[in-house]
Amino acid sequence: MVFSSPVFLFLFLPLTLICNLILSLQKNIKLNNICLLFFSIIFYAYGSLTFLPILLISIVINYILSIFVDKCDDKKQKKIFFIVAIALNVLMLFVYKYLNLFSGFILGKDNATNIILPIGISFYTFQVISYQVDVYRGEVRYCDNIIDFALFAMLFAQLIAGPIVRYKTIERELKSRTVTFESFSYGIQRFMIGFAKKIVFANALGKVSDLAFASLNEHQLGKLFTVIVVICYSIQIYLDFSAYSDMAIGIGKMLGFNFDENFNLPFIAKSITEFWKRWHISLSSFFRDYVYIPLGGSRKGLFRTCINLTIVFVLSGFWHGASFNFLFWGLYNAFFIVIERLINTKHKIYVFETIRVIYVFVVWNIGMILFRLETIDEVKLLVDGFINGPSFNMWSREVLSTIINPYFIVIFILSIIYITPFFKNVKDYLYKFRYGYIAVDLVVVILFIYAIFEMLTTGYNPFIYFRF
Repeated sequence: MVFSSPVFLFLFLPLTLICNLILSLQKNIKLNNICLLFFSIIFYAYGSLTFLPILLISIVINYILSIFVDKCDDKKQKKIFFIVAIALNVLMLFVYKYLNLFSGFILGKDNATNIILPIGISFYTFQVISYQVDVYRGEVRYCDNIIDFALFAMLFAQLIAGPIVRYKTIERELKSRTVTFESFSYGIQRFMIGFAKKIVFANALGKVSDLAFASLNEHQLGKLFTVIVVICYSIQIYLDFSAYSDMAIGIGKMLGFNFDENFNLPFIAKSITEFWKRWHISLSSFFRDYVYIPLGGSRKGLFRTCINLTIVFVLSGFWHGASFNFLFWGLYNAFFIVIERLINTKHKIYVFETIRVIYVFVVWNIGMILFRLETIDEVKLLVDGFINGPSFNMWSREVLSTIINPYFIVIFILSIIYITPFFKNVKDYLYKFRYGYIAVDLVVVILFIYAIFEMLTTGYNPFIYFRF
């Protein structure tokens, strides 16, 4: 079940909110948590009933092991329980996400395993890993109620595609939370913004990029259209994923939970390093706190720092997908991160901010080619079309009619504007006026209603990060 589906929007979400509000008024937090857990199980089972037992078994095992980790007085035994907990989570992630890749690489494609990837496994596994580490470090006590722990691990708002929520972020809210009119109304607005961003903008860009990439073997892309398609995909994945985070944060607010922001205008970053501090923040902070810093961070010299950064981005690449193009994508990002670290360490180079932003945009978009195309042959076809192809090239009529029409052009321009602070600045400016809030809310409602009509009239509605 996806947030941008009729069954979620018109049935699942209203029922969940009604039950949550009734139980919130009764101030029965235990029953409220049981209710939300029940709806979360239904949510996951709707799209992945086969893999529900795996999620539930993971929750039970992690809950039991965290008790031993927290209560064990012997440091050696405590460490053993901790290592077992981490090893089991990593093993589960490896078997379901990476065994196909490595078995195919070692035994050949014909003898490779064919294990289906459970929905959301990358997200909920990282959540429970962060919990185990925090318990081991003594930053949080173990959760004393398995219902609360299960709700933390599989709350439907962030179960499928994040953000990756840490236990200490919502620990208090699992025990006591309130839903105010202000938080509920903000949650509604945030959800509607994300919904419209996904349906109206991300889907329009995605349709063009999907059609173009699918036609690589049949039509050589010209220089101009190659650039347009790559930019479409790059912005689509940002709008798609940030839209899901917007909706998740909005739903959390309506339920009484406060999730951390997951994106912060990454395309205004002036370096790739800064970009990753603004992009998928929950994942970046996970690797920073649980991989980079334990490896030594930047405390053991420049060479070791560069090695640690490379390890982090290789792991980040593999986290996104079980294919070697993601490994290359991780190494690609690591290369620029390391170069920036070397330059900043040895020489202070000051460049106009606009040039630095353009540099980041170009580097990121080139990287998106590796992110999107899984084989070297596909990359060669795209690059060859850009280098040797004509400036303009006639695609199939379907692709051409999709990209050369007033509606797409308007969406493309608005999407380019959206990745800048322009709309945020306009909203903040309008909020200074007496009726500014009403004007903003009216625009959001109109876009939301339009997005509903789009959802009901089109069958194109992918969520990119479901594959991860």
